[in-house]
Amino acid sequence: MVNSVLLLKNKTTPRDPYQEVFSSKSITPQFLPLLEHSPVDKEGLREYLISDEFLNQTNTFIVTSQRAVEVFNECIQDCGEEISKSIWKKVGYTVGPATSKILMESGFKNIRGGHDAGNGAILSDIIIDDYKENGIDKEAEHPIMFFTGEIRRDIIPKKLLSAGIKFKEKVVYKTASRDDIIDNFDQLKHMQQDPHHWIVFFSPQGTEVIIDHILANGGSQSFNIASIGPTTKEYLATFIFVALQEE
Repeated sequence: MVNSVLLLKNKTTPRDPYQEVFSSKSITPQFLPLLEHSPVDKEGLREYLISDEFLNQTNTFIVTSQRAVEVFNECIQDCGEEISKSIWKKVGYTVGPATSKILMESGFKNIRGGHDAGNGAILSDIIIDDYKENGIDKEAEHPIMFFTGEIRRDIIPKKLLSAGIKFKEKVVYKTASRDDIIDNFDQLKHMQQDPHHWIVFFSPQGTEVIIDHILANGGSQSFNIASIGPTTKEYLATFIFVALQEE
């Protein structure tokens, strides 16, 4: 049974898939952003998207976060209808169902990973398997473009490079921790006293302050903790959050 849900994330625009799912069950989730996100050089990204290198020499891209998808989609919309249609034909790899859904709804037809890739390690294996199954010449194939944030883990680059798959990176957004996390969290204390209340963690990034606050105030005995993906679950487990529910 779920009475209330607190999502530790920025609300995705224009539509948040988590809000849509909960609303369909007559549950109104609350959002508590832990990080502030801002684009990095959108003009440079727009110029790259209309370049010959991307339009004609890049067949595949990777995007693993909703923030990167938002910036990516905004810049595609600025490129005009014909160029957008050309970009939508490319193969995209992504982590998690929410990011995959956003890309598909924006116009992409061939998005891989998604539901089948809960983290970067699994997504890397999917990419490597695709190269093998399709007999792609890793030496002749153009590099995969990885649209990423300023801070990212090394799992995907390391696994692809170890498999001999070339890739390039373009940073499209940066993040910084918010300074109002605890104040906003405490304003929602009435929800946390409900034994059917859930707090959902989406990523290790930016969670240190709120985890310290929870532990300093008796831990998670009065509410339930859920994580999105195995990486976040393993991270939370180091703070003795037991019996985690994982998507």
